[in-house]
Amino acid sequence: MLKMLVGRGVASLSEVKAAIRSATGGRDFPFYNGEPLRISLPGWLIVLATAAGGFAGLMIAPTLAPGRLGGWLGIAFFVALPLLGLRAAAGKYWTAIFHRPTARDIWIGLAFAPCTLLVSGIVALGMMRLELTAANPVVAMMHQLQGADLAQSIAATAPQLLGEELITIIPFLALLTFLTARCGLSRRVAIIGAWIGSAMLFGALHLSTYQWHLGQVLLIIGTARLVLTVPYLI
Repeated sequence: MLKMLVGRGVASLSEVKAAIRSATGGRDFPFYNGEPLRISLPGWLIVLATAAGGFAGLMIAPTLAPGRLGGWLGIAFFVALPLLGLRAAAGKYWTAIFHRPTARDIWIGLAFAPCTLLVSGIVALGMMRLELTAANPVVAMMHQLQGADLAQSIAATAPQLLGEELITIIPFLALLTFLTARCGLSRRVAIIGAWIGSAMLFGALHLSTYQWHLGQVLLIIGTARLVLTVPYLI
């Protein structure tokens, strides 16, 4: 889109990029517009494939190595494989996906935590009234854990949440690149499309957890993911 504006004589590439940086407090999404580099289509396929491999590892490792070892191996795959794929595609610029957090970033993240619970709770209540939901087996399992097993499960939450962010933001950036570079959409329209698309994909990954209730994962999990991604967009 930036190059299209340049071609039409609307503004120079540097001017448009400077305007975006000014409007976003000096920060913009990486890779989609060539900053710090543009990841090619084969590169994005590698990153998405490793992200899928990380999710598969999260699901399979506990069955191959039962107990705590299997759980931690699955989380290690979940986090490490997408980052390795990003490193392979972006080289030394792979860290561009992580901005240095500011106090404002932290407050925005904290402010959206209750918003996520509220929005997903309202949607879940509506679906429960329609009897369109299935129970999450993980909740029942947590109730049965005690002592060291419960502590291990809680300790595993933080790295697993990082993996969940990666499994959302990486497809978001890939879609943003595709929609701007290949489809010629404006930055704003592409962001909305990538935001919705990545949230729906995240919801779909929970199909087996919720007994293949498509409506539940797309409406409840997908809606919650939409809200969770907003702080990153801001």
